[in-house]
Amino acid sequence: MTGIQDKAKLLLVDYENVQQIELSGLDDSFRVIIFVGADQKSVPFDLVTKAQKLGSRVEWQKITGNGSNALDFFIACQLGRVFEKSPRPECTVLSKDKGFDPLLTYLNANGLKCKRINSLAELHHKTATSATPEEPNLLRVVEVLGKSEKRSRPRKRKTLSQCISAMFQKKIQQQEVDRIINVMLANGLISEAHNTITYEF
Repeated sequence: MTGIQDKAKLLLVDYENVQQIELSGLDDSFRVIIFVGADQKSVPFDLVTKAQKLGSRVEWQKITGNGSNALDFFIACQLGRVFEKSPRPECTVLSKDKGFDPLLTYLNANGLKCKRINSLAELHHKTATSATPEEPNLLRVVEVLGKSEKRSRPRKRKTLSQCISAMFQKKIQQQEVDRIINVMLANGLISEAHNTITYEF
């Protein structure tokens, strides 16, 4: 698992949890690691054929040993290894297991751009709720901003920060406001270039 970590985007697949994988829709910026459970004895021929077309951009990891959430720990370990590297790729975990979310929130807050998706279709259709299922404050911010016209939304980080603070009647600390903005950036809900915020929802 060396060179595969240095690419722009890394998709980590929990194959125990999600078997519907349409790899042909991935662009060349993606590298893929498919984690297969110790008790999973076979993989569909169609998936193997499509995976072969990615060549060295795809890697299979069959975990060893059994146990509750054993495969999840292998993915968490891989994320930890990515977190320690530089440059860090943008990571996406394909799994319906919400147990990953607290870890991903922590990693996002500390500089690793990562998210969890339930299906590969979400890579092409970004939704705020799928990226932030356990973030009530963040979901509220996205909901309020989503109801306003894009041209009327704050365009600077400072004004966005003030806007978020006002949404909560200044009852949340500035540290939480900054964290919400950072998670929005990490999940691709907003982007920032030349000190200007762009909204992706």
